[in-house]
Amino acid sequence: MLSLKMLHPNRDSLLSFSIKRIAVSFLAIVLSAALFYFGGHNIYIFGLFLFLYVPLLTLIKSSENLVIGAVLASHIYTFESIGLTIILNETALVLIGVSCAMATSVYMLNLRKSIIQKQEETEALLRKFLRNIKKQLIHQCSSEEQSQLLEKLDGCITTGLSASIEDNNNDILKDNSYYIMYFQMRREQYQILLHMNGYLKEISITDEEAHKLFDFTEQLANELEELNPANELIRNAKEVEEYYRMAPLPKSQEELQNKFIMLRYFSDIISFIEIKQRFSNLHFT
Repeated sequence: MLSLKMLHPNRDSLLSFSIKRIAVSFLAIVLSAALFYFGGHNIYIFGLFLFLYVPLLTLIKSSENLVIGAVLASHIYTFESIGLTIILNETALVLIGVSCAMATSVYMLNLRKSIIQKQEETEALLRKFLRNIKKQLIHQCSSEEQSQLLEKLDGCITTGLSASIEDNNNDILKDNSYYIMYFQMRREQYQILLHMNGYLKEISITDEEAHKLFDFTEQLANELEELNPANELIRNAKEVEEYYRMAPLPKSQEELQNKFIMLRYFSDIISFIEIKQRFSNLHFT
């Protein structure tokens, strides 16, 4: 209980936070021990302890430590006697609790740092894959290179998701499911890119034929970040899709196939963006 209440989510202030926890805990031990020694072990003295302890915590702006102080005072109350051994025992409990909490906090902070690193790595791989689509369409990047990127992306998402689940399970006092849903969202997008990579190798077009497609894909790569609601991307994607849909009829079988694949591309890319849009609407509106 003491260790759980002493967990802290900020590395920079972890030491000062722990020292403050020790100080207010020691205050609770000394105050409750003195009151029980002079007033006897009864519920009224415990009430008097709370009556004095709560204003003191408010005065030093440390009200969040009330539960810890109350737990320590209740320990001393149940002993029904006061001695140096009991005070040392409670002090030891506090020091052990703070030590365990500091070690756990450092581990959890490192885990969260690795999650953020995987998030950044995931977005970097997504950007690289999208920017390579232009090269792939004009045969400057092979589908095998894209497949290697997708393999790295798959591993990155898997690692990030596993770490996010562990992070959420570690903290029973707080819901940390955001990153779980983030990596699940990226997993859905990965599945679309995996599907797209299978048919993009079948198309061959020039820069002139696909400049709008290239420009839009570059915009998409630039606006992948998690905070982007993607509303403008959806509008632009539908505009470009309509542009290709209304283009002159193909004059050959190859042109017909290319047009079909480009329309298929935009259908998939709209689905890709809509996945991100649903995530943004859920968390940022």
